[in-house]
Amino acid sequence: MYNYTQLVDKVVQENRTVLDKVDQKELEVLIDAIGKAKTIQLYAMGRMALSMRGFAMRLKHMGFDTYIVYDTTTPRIGEGDLLLGICAVTNVELNVITCAKEAGARIGLLTAHPENEHGKLADFTVRVPGQIFGGETEVPSIQPMASLLEQSMFLFTDIVTMMLIERYNINVKEMHHRHTNLEGIPHSFA
Repeated sequence: MYNYTQLVDKVVQENRTVLDKVDQKELEVLIDAIGKAKTIQLYAMGRMALSMRGFAMRLKHMGFDTYIVYDTTTPRIGEGDLLLGICAVTNVELNVITCAKEAGARIGLLTAHPENEHGKLADFTVRVPGQIFGGETEVPSIQPMASLLEQSMFLFTDIVTMMLIERYNINVKEMHHRHTNLEGIPHSFA
């Protein structure tokens, strides 16, 4: 049994191990694809969708034309557009990827398993090898189920956000102005 401090150390180290294993060349392809995309549409399921929504929000804040697949305001996808799937492993995600591919969109996957059928359909993948199924290519975790991959993906997309800010000279002050103003935050804080 671990105490709180030991758990903190172990969870932080697990995330560090996953993030250290991301291939820099794959990361560069992702950053270039985001910069070139006409629109960016993101898709994920379950708890993975929480990191995906956080990334979509930051992409919007940076000024990228970004949508969540199946939201009512999401436009038709096609040539020049980018579908980003996060942790695509299910038949539902395979259907989304197939439909986007048939429509002419570019497909990018952030996943622990780029070798699966989903990854074979993608134009590019970024392997983020956190535990999801407990396979040999995954970083093992003391945490239940896919918790490590979910956490690592949130951290990974926040790091990608910082890289996008630098690469495309995005003004952080302008990002603040793109944030919703319906939260009731006084102007002195915004």
